[in-house]
Amino acid sequence: MAEQTQTVVRLQLEGAVTSFRYPHFMHGVQPTFEMPPPATLYGHICSALGELVPPSAFRIAVHFTANGRFFDYEHTHLFGRKSKLSPFERELMFQPRLTLYVDRPDWLDRLRRPRYVVVLGRSQDLMRCAEVRHIDLIWSEHAYVEHALLKFEDALALERRVSVMMPRMIDSDRRAYWEQYAITRAPQEWNAPSWCDPFAPRWRDRPRAVRWLSFVEQSQVFDAEQDSGTAS
Repeated sequence: MAEQTQTVVRLQLEGAVTSFRYPHFMHGVQPTFEMPPPATLYGHICSALGELVPPSAFRIAVHFTANGRFFDYEHTHLFGRKSKLSPFERELMFQPRLTLYVDRPDWLDRLRRPRYVVVLGRSQDLMRCAEVRHIDLIWSEHAYVEHALLKFEDALALERRVSVMMPRMIDSDRRAYWEQYAITRAPQEWNAPSWCDPFAPRWRDRPRAVRWLSFVEQSQVFDAEQDSGTAS
């Protein structure tokens, strides 16, 4: 019986610093999400393609690490009757590294030649494309997960996970769509059949699982102009 495979595009991005603004903190400090929200990654792919593609057009899977966090001072320029500077602390992630899987192998050439500047997080957080290529995922009965962003229901079987509410996407009318996700940190066994990356490091002789995320789940909708829950 032939081995079951799925061809995808794998992107590996590296940078100096990045920050994914945690919503609802408006004064004094801006903490960061531990992972890039799906809304950020949806915008990243649309930016690379040079067009706003439908959210149903593709899925992603995420593996993300950083070598530490620190706080730095920033200034917000406020304009009204009088302009003023508003200083605050922003949490930054040092040396972020993102492995992003996209289930559209036909987009390889377009993702290799992004239409706009490659950033992740803030507009000044420039990233380097260390790799953009096709890989064939393999199907495995046993795998592991680490430093991954998962659907919340997917992660219920795991012993260790962090639940987080994140923006799934923000549409052209600035409406933010929210979803509950789970973050994994240290390696854990994934005892269910899954697509896996055969080129990722193995753990306990298990391949690393690739768990797909969609942008079209049903969820609560917020107006991003009235609610501060936008991803940046």
